[in-house]
Amino acid sequence: MKKNLLLTSVLIAIFSFALNAQTPFDFESLTIPPSGYWNGSDESGEFGNNEIIFFNDYNSDWSSWTGFSFAYDTITSDTQYAAYAESVLGHIFGIGYVPSDWESGTYDNIPITCKFTNAVQIQSVDIANDKKTADVIINGDAAFGEPAFSDEDYFKIMIEGFYNGESQGIVSFFLADYTAGNSYVSDTWNTVNLNSFGMTDSLKFNLYSTHTGAYGMNTPAYFCLDNIKYSYPASIKNNLSNSISIFPNPATDIVTVINILNANIQVYDISGKFIFSKTNCNKTENFNLDNLNSGIYFIKIQSEDEIITKKFIKQ
Repeated sequence: MKKNLLLTSVLIAIFSFALNAQTPFDFESLTIPPSGYWNGSDESGEFGNNEIIFFNDYNSDWSSWTGFSFAYDTITSDTQYAAYAESVLGHIFGIGYVPSDWESGTYDNIPITCKFTNAVQIQSVDIANDKKTADVIINGDAAFGEPAFSDEDYFKIMIEGFYNGESQGIVSFFLADYTAGNSYVSDTWNTVNLNSFGMTDSLKFNLYSTHTGAYGMNTPAYFCLDNIKYSYPASIKNNLSNSISIFPNPATDIVTVINILNANIQVYDISGKFIFSKTNCNKTENFNLDNLNSGIYFIKIQSEDEIITKKFIKQ
């Protein structure tokens, strides 16, 4: 697999791709073992294809795993390998399990990662509840003294995009919501829009539950994913990212973007929330920051040829 990945990387560096040539990864090309699921017991540590890699950590002493696995939706009766929804594109889907940091004693969640062999324009991913997690949310777990969700409880997934080691923001989605009089547990696949990340070379997934204890999150830390959509820029070699500049950075009241070529600009905060936009920008544009709180923001610059994301800090 590593040899194939290296060869693909060389070929991609030589040839260009059409802008917005959408590529979905829907897990259907993966080979399902007779058990109905793959959980890393072969200790290969990863799965995927020549464009995207999912990482897995299998513990043979405990016959347990963290990171990513995948399953076929009608074979296994083990609820940790079942989605609390029908499959999106066929029958095979991915499963994520977020571990806690028990070695340090903090029991904080450790986000799990998938990586692209070359940077992509990420578009969306379909997310669903895992059946084991949904059952504990709805009914509790008497064996561990875990109650069902009640008023003001919630369970959410947080997806963070990265490019060249820098965060491109975080997008959250509530898989269960018992706040403000709700009693909602998602039983469908939900398309989560990741367009605000712009160019992305890896995704990190984390979970948060209001049900926590001395040993971290009490809600089973599973989620399901499918149908990851992304596209390649017109040319990996012809990227204007280095020519576009933002100054001052950090900024206080005005930030200036230079070397823009007929582009539309959108600004998002670090959570992925849209702030404002400006169309038909050219050469140099000034943006007033008086109405923004202090923090990290992202400017998404979209031209006819590519999409570029730049980070700036409002002091």
